[in-house]
Amino acid sequence: MTNTEPLLEVDNLQVHFKLHGGLLGRHQATVRAVDGVSFRVDQGETLGVVGESGCGKSTTGLAVLRMIDPSAGSIRLNGDDITLYKGRQLRRIRRRLQMVYQDPFGALDPRMRVLDIVGEPLLVHKLTSDRHAYRKRVLELLDLVGLNPKMAERYPHEFSGGQRQRIGIARALAAEPELIICDEPVSALDVSIQAQIINLLEDLQSELGLTYLFIAHDLAVVRHICDRIMVMYLGQVVETASRDTLYDQPMHPYTQALLSAIPVPDPRAETAREVDPSLQGEVPSPVNPPSGCPFHPRCRHAHDACRETKPPLRELQSGHAVACHLYDPAASEVNAPWPVARPA
Repeated sequence: MTNTEPLLEVDNLQVHFKLHGGLLGRHQATVRAVDGVSFRVDQGETLGVVGESGCGKSTTGLAVLRMIDPSAGSIRLNGDDITLYKGRQLRRIRRRLQMVYQDPFGALDPRMRVLDIVGEPLLVHKLTSDRHAYRKRVLELLDLVGLNPKMAERYPHEFSGGQRQRIGIARALAAEPELIICDEPVSALDVSIQAQIINLLEDLQSELGLTYLFIAHDLAVVRHICDRIMVMYLGQVVETASRDTLYDQPMHPYTQALLSAIPVPDPRAETAREVDPSLQGEVPSPVNPPSGCPFHPRCRHAHDACRETKPPLRELQSGHAVACHLYDPAASEVNAPWPVARPA
């Protein structure tokens, strides 16, 4: 990317939820949903965020949108810290940040026509001067996402899942945002429809100069659309790299295990290949995370340093950072990545 200043810069973001219980509703525990996440997204690029369910991907996205208040850290949009924005300040900034939700069935109000669903941001942010301009803009947006403008008078239940997601994308575009957070936008769709939506997002990015924060668990989808990828585990970033580097040279054992688990379309190749045994057991509870490296209870390479000290996210190569003691000569005798079976 050519911009020296990123469009979005997140530094040490933390989102903790307090659990209350008992007769007096006292504080009993804290869920560390996001625990010290830092990243940047440059203008016009797509940053993928991947990890198992419960790793904090969606919570990170909601915190960036300020739909959830951060517990600590900063969120900068074009250099402006929006972490403490409230009221009118927050409303103005939300025009620049929009979201495409995971569930196209639950994200649309069933009692509203498509005309009003897509046009609502135009009214909220006062982007139209009259009813005629309002309707004209909505029809343009529907055409932009590949829907017949004549469908504007219909209700959500009259559309398929893929069409509903196109409506959600049109609604996000109505506010003319700089950054769109895509929260697993194709996971609820059929495989054939997934490709159509991904191609649509890429075409819109090329045409409108959009920037995406793309949250997903499907690594094949992420590889297709993203420029860089950030791997999260238990609320923390364990590896970040360019798309090709991450898939060709994964360094963190968690990343390697995720890649080795990608299904291969060829049944014979799927049967013959070896799956990395690193990923065992369940993700620990964010209420009581393990000491040291959060991945060490599931890692076959864990040693004493992993159990005692949290590894920092250090850049080993240009643009490739890993949080793992296996690449710290002072903490481990292992100084090189181990081989892993990956799909071709």
